[in-house]
Parts: sequence; C-alpha cells; structure tokens
Amino acid sequence: MTARPDDDPPFLMLRREGDDVVVRGARRWRSVEHGKAATVWAEWDWTDGRVTAKVDRYGFFNLFWYEKDGVVAVSPSLVKLVAEGCDATQDKRGLAVFHRIGIFVNDDTPLEHVKTLPPGGVLTWDGKGPAKVESGATMPGTQEISRDGAVEGMITHFRSAVGRALEEHDGPFHVPLSGGRDSRHILLEVLHQGRRPESCITFHHNGSIPNREAMAARALCERLGVTHEMLGYARPRLADVVRALVMTGLCADEHSQMMPLNDYFLGRDAVSFDGIAGDILTNPDDSADWFMGLSLKGDWKGIAQGMMDGHGKVISQAHWGKGAGPIYSPGMDEEVRDYVAPAIAQYADAPDPYQMFWMFHRTRREINFVPQAILGSARKVFCPYLDPEFVEFCISLPYSVTKDQQLHNDAIARAYPEVADIPYQEGFAEPPMQRAPLSAKVRGLGDAMRIVSALGVENRMGEVMRFVKAPEKLTRRQADIYALHAHCLAGLDRGKAQRLLDLAAELVARRPAKLVSDRYEG
Repeated sequence: MTARPDDDPPFLMLRREGDDVVVRGARRWRSVEHGKAATVWAEWDWTDGRVTAKVDRYGFFNLFWYEKDGVVAVSPSLVKLVAEGCDATQDKRGLAVFHRIGIFVNDDTPLEHVKTLPPGGVLTWDGKGPAKVESGATMPGTQEISRDGAVEGMITHFRSAVGRALEEHDGPFHVPLSGGRDSRHILLEVLHQGRRPESCITFHHNGSIPNREAMAARALCERLGVTHEMLGYARPRLADVVRALVMTGLCADEHSQMMPLNDYFLGRDAVSFDGIAGDILTNPDDSADWFMGLSLKGDWKGIAQGMMDGHGKVISQAHWGKGAGPIYSPGMDEEVRDYVAPAIAQYADAPDPYQMFWMFHRTRREINFVPQAILGSARKVFCPYLDPEFVEFCISLPYSVTKDQQLHNDAIARAYPEVADIPYQEGFAEPPMQRAPLSAKVRGLGDAMRIVSALGVENRMGEVMRFVKAPEKLTRRQADIYALHAHCLAGLDRGKAQRLLDLAAELVARRPAKLVSDRYEG
C-alpha cells in the first residue's frame, strides 16, 4: 500500500494485551516504490505476529515510531501518532536544542516517547519485550586524492547517479530549479544524458518581479531552451507555516516558504528530482574553517556554542541576536551544549566532523522533508546526491580539497563549459521586495483568526494582533514559525492532534488557485 500525503496519514499501532497483540491501522505500507536509484523511502510490514519497519540507507525519511506501556506504533506523521492516542509528553531537552539551533539532533522529536529511525534503521517487535532498533550507519575514512581527482570524481560519480535514476524511470519528470549549484547540476546532467524535463520550477515571493534566484534559474533555462515556470504570487503566510509544521511533524523551522512547490505537485501524477545534500556534501559553509580548528582541539562544546550563536543571529532582529532559546526554553544553554557536543564528537574521525554532523542531523532531520513531504505527492522523487557511491566518495574527501567552497563550482564548470558564464544567484542584483497586495493582507488576518481559534489559543484577539504586528525579537518568518510551533504543542493531546490534521487539510483545500506567475516555453 502506498499512501499520499494529502490523504489521512497512514499508521500502524500495536498493543500487547496478555499473550495477544491488537492491531490497528495499515499492516503494510510503503512510501514509494523504491528501486535501485537513490530515493528517500520508508516501509513497514506486520506479518506472522512480527512488525518490521525500515528506512533508507541514510535515514532521510523520518519515520516516526513510538513505544510506551506495551504499545508500539509507526507513522510518517508524528501528529497522526498523537491523534491515535500516543502519549504527547514533551521532550524538554529536544525542544531546547530545536529553539537554539533550529533542528532536532540524533533521533529526537518534540515528544519524549516518539523518535525517528536512524540511518538504515530497522525496527522489529514481536509483542515480547521492548522493540529493537538497529542502525546501518557507518563512519567514513579519509581517501587520498588530489583536488583535480576530487573534481573528476564528483563529475563521474554524479553522472552515474543520475544515469541510474534515468534508467529506472524512462517517462516524463520535473526539476525544481533554484539559483544555486545542486539543482543546476541535476538539470545539466539530465540534458547531458539526452533527457529533457517537462519543466523546471522555481518559487519566489516577490510577485511579478523575480528575485535573483529566479533570475538565475531563468537565465539558465533560456540558454538551454528548457521550459521554466515561476511560482511568484503572494502567499497566505500563516497558513503556509501551519501546513509546513504539520507536514514536518513539528520537527522543522523551515519549509513554509516552499509551499508553492508543494501546491504545484499536489494532484499531479508526477516524478521529480531533488538536490538534497548536494551542498553539504561538496562545500562546507562559512563557519567550516573555524569549526575545523575547534575539531582538531576536540572542542566539541565550542562548536555547539558556535552553532547556537550563529543560528540565534540568523533568526533574530539586529537588536536581539539571541534567537528563540531565551524566549521558549530559557535557562537551558548549558544543557543543550552538553547534549549537542557528543552528537558532533561521534564524527571525530571523519575528514570533516562538522560536515558529517550537519549532513546527518540538519540535512537528514530537517532538509529531508523536501523530498519526503514538500514533493511527497509526487509518484517518485529521485535524489541523486544520496546515491551511495556519490555519498561515500564525498564524505571521504579530505578537508583540504573541500575547504575553499569551490569544489562543486569547479566540477560543474568543467563538466558543462558551455554554461559556465551564467552566474549563480549571487551574480544577480536583488530587486526591491514587492509589497503584498491588500487582498493578501486581508486573507492573512482571516487565516490568523481561523488558526488561533482551531489551536484553542487563549486571548485569541491578542494573538491575532501578534501575528499582524511587526515582531519584536525574531525575524518575521521565524517569529511566526516559533510562535505557532509553541501553540501547536501547548496542551497537545489526541483531540488537538486531530484538530491540527483537520486544520492542515482545510488549509490545503483553501490553497491559492494561482501558482504560475511567469512561464518561459522552451
């Protein structure tokens, strides 16, 4: 059985009663028909008195599982588990980490008794004793390779990864296209192998005037003669946040901005590519050198503090800078440092410990919701950067060949010199932000009233005004996300979880009808 995200989320709940196990929900479920090409997937099967649940090699499908008092349950939706009666006691430490670095680490979730399966995870339970969870994660060594060899290796391994996907699927497909490297590399390689996407899709939030990311994507499509659709209409801000929170199991402070892409794929029997993991596998971010220095000293708490400080500044107003931690889980900085530090230290022998932590915690636990949920209504989503050969090659590269953050640029320029002159998004001037039309503001007020009412918020009018006014401490989007995240968790029980699912379904039904604001016919 394969379920779609716009349906009622699937689940399996098993309850031990004496010598018997009472079963509710789907006895068999598979997220997608996963073949040889790298995909993000999960499945479970209850047969002959035993459940087996599995996720993909790198654990990029967050399959939520629950165990307490003789009950074991699994679902791709954390909210669905609570709606079916699972204990919603909050994981205070997990939430404190989320408030400070924007992700849940290890296999944590907002709830104490709900976890996700680890990379290559397999859960088994036969009704006797506790459930057993095994991980398939392995640690990489460091290969000896020159910079030139790293560039050639990236080109070769990625070419093979895309080839395996195209061999598995010989029909039409789409390529979501940003202004960066990862999706550009996918588009150029599928064209190199003689296949053309039905369209490339770029979302932005600047009305009729494309932002610089959309400009870069359009310039590439025009050069290549590929159909390009821009999704630029004003969006229902709060409705998108609630949809994203429910869709990600309250585990991400990202993705509300991607709801136009989710809407584009809803109702389409489509196949898509996604560029997840390309950035972290090929280029460390601007903090990488600093964190590598701390790694060499074994200062894992220093890295944890650096991530906390960095995330706080990114999501804060300039005068605040402290992030969401002091607002939603005050007084827990030290506990968070003490918990995150060993999560980083487990990668001490990797070529780049910070890269590995970011890959298997932020990319696996947050960015993963793009192929799992945002593009989840597609029949299949190919993720060539998660091809095992490509991953194992990249995570074993010595830091000396990745540290300048130009490795991916060099590989693309060498493989496709005919488009090397087209800049990425940073090469375009950002146009002024367009003001949302009055109709969008009126809708936003109505959404705020509907949402706070459905969530059972006290002082409803005060909270509505909070979402209308300019935020005091966090940036606009993050203020909305963290406030609504807290409202969703407050008093979460079986009834409220069902109301959340119903609210998300209602907001999907009311999603904007207009999506494509500009189209280039290739």
